[in-house]
Amino acid sequence: MALTFQKLFQPTQLGTSAATIYTMPAAPVTSFLRNARLMLVNTSASAVSVTLYSVPSGGTASATNEFLPAVSVSPNAQLQVDVPELSAGDFIQGLASTGSVISVHAMDGVIYS
Repeated sequence: MALTFQKLFQPTQLGTSAATIYTMPAAPVTSFLRNARLMLVNTSASAVSVTLYSVPSGGTASATNEFLPAVSVSPNAQLQVDVPELSAGDFIQGLASTGSVISVHAMDGVIYS
């Protein structure tokens, strides 16, 4: 059996509205993402709060699936965050209190199927 390694997603910046950062492939339906970790980097000179959601397939961001509730990232600093397990079709969404200053990087994660 061959193993294939790939980056989950390219770095992206958060806006002030919830937007999708990563979506799990819908097939195979038995796949899931485990041990995922994100790095949030604040490139501004002010603290910025960040909210992240682990949204079930077909769902919407809400307090029920929030896993990082408006946590402040210090100026010119980074914060590493563990992501809850995702199933096929689930996705991660995020937003920041100030747009275009929080970069999101994939640090780790394994897709099992």
